[in-house]
This record gives sequence, C-alpha cells and structure tokens, in this order.
Amino acid sequence: MVQVSIKGLLAKDYVGAEAPPMVFTGVRPPAYRQDHLVEIADARAMQQGAPSESGCLAEHSSVLLSHETAVRDWDTDVANVYRPEIATIIRQRLLPGRRVEISQGAKVVTRGGGKRIYGEGVHCDGPLTPDTYATNLGALTTPQAEGNWRRSFARDEVAGFMLINFWRPINMRQPVRDYPLALCDPLSVDRDDIFWARIPRLTSAGRVSRHLALRFNPSQRWRYYPAMTTNEVLVFKQCEFWKGVADGAPRANVFHSAFRDPTAPPEAEPRRSCEHRVGVIILRD
Repeated sequence: MVQVSIKGLLAKDYVGAEAPPMVFTGVRPPAYRQDHLVEIADARAMQQGAPSESGCLAEHSSVLLSHETAVRDWDTDVANVYRPEIATIIRQRLLPGRRVEISQGAKVVTRGGGKRIYGEGVHCDGPLTPDTYATNLGALTTPQAEGNWRRSFARDEVAGFMLINFWRPINMRQPVRDYPLALCDPLSVDRDDIFWARIPRLTSAGRVSRHLALRFNPSQRWRYYPAMTTNEVLVFKQCEFWKGVADGAPRANVFHSAFRDPTAPPEAEPRRSCEHRVGVIILRD
C-alpha cells in the first residue's frame, strides 16, 4: 500500500449542478486544486482472492490479465493483430458463454515516450446512462455513429452494454514504476459524489460530451497493480447498462488517474502505455 496525494478530486464540500471542466495539465479550476491524501492498496493481493478472471471483472469492474501480445508496431498492427486478440480475450476470458457484439476503434491511444503527459487527474470517461453514452458517442465521432448505436441498443435481443478499457504498458524494458494507474472501486463510490463535467478540446467545435468527476470521500477505496509489465493488460469498465435496471447507479464507472508513486526510484524508466476502449453489446441468452 502506498499513500499518495492524488490530483483531480473535487473538494469534499463541493456542491453544484455539475463540476467545472476537467483539466489535466496546467492550472485546474479551484474546485479541483486540493490534492487529497489517499491510500492506494495493492490490487494484485485483492485479485488473488477472486474466483476467476471473469468473476473479478464482474465483482470489482476491473481485472489484470496476463497477455503477451503479438503487436510489434502500435501504429500499424492494431487493426490486424491487436483487435483480434482483444476480441478473443472478451469472448473466452471476460464474458465466457455470453453472446456479444464487439465494437473496436482502428487505433489505440498512446501516452509517454518523449512527452511525459499522462492523465493525472481523477475522472471517468463513461457516463451513467445509455442516452448520455449515445450523445457522447455522437459528439466524439459522428451523428451517424450515435444513431447506429441507439438503434442497435434498442433491439429486443440486447440485454446490456459495457464500455471496457484495455490499458497496458508498451515498448518498455522495465516494469512500470513511473506514473502507474490508480483505480477507485465503484462499490465504494457514493452516487451523490459523482458530477457531470466537460473535458475541454476533446470534441469538435460546437459539440459537447459529458464525462464524470468525483468528489472526495474518505470511504472511497483505491487500488493499483504495481510493477505492471508489457505482458500484462489491465481491464476496467468505463460504464455498464442493463435493460430493466434503473439508470444512474455507479455500478461500473471506474474512476481512475495516473499518480506519482513515492516509492519509485529516481531512475525509473518513463512510462509508455496505450489504452484501447471497446464497446460490447451483450445479447440475451
């Protein structure tokens, strides 16, 4: 367990209809400027008690998988190599026995290397409701994509939907010690501590997407997987909707942030990583 000052949490006495826009570099709005001291536990120890990989994902909305990828170039190999690997992981290891439809982007988002710019600020990319997810999809991509998703999700054969993030170190010689990723267990999050927020410059002009900011609460439980290697991938949910279940409960909105590990040596290799967000429609049995 490490004790760190984590950035991007709203002050515990914050009130408002929504949060100020989230900023990850430069000066944050005053509501975010408090650095809250939190304890971040070793998630590897937690996962050892899970019944299975799929069981860990179902209970905690996150799981670490061993996975040696065949990708050699993250600019050219994603479509033909990584996407099929991810589809196999979903079908065989995360949601075995379920009928699913998988939607993946053609590229991954990479961080690190020459620019040590990470998502150092607590946030969740996924929203709380299917309607807001569809609106965000249209704002981030095209109105056609929004309409296609709404029609697809509305089908009678659809039981639910998940937006899953696959996060992993890439092109590193050593395990990650520099700016690992912290996750907040959604079971420890109070709905009243979640606020809508915009991320500036994320969408095209005139479009607005709504993401989630988190107000500090001492009952929140934080975890991380220390010393991740390039042969591991961290899987966590960004949002999850099931038909027939009331919207708005933070069942699987995993708030997360990069953080400076105080136990990391000064000579730690700069983190290089990628994240790949995947939409999974779950069909009825």
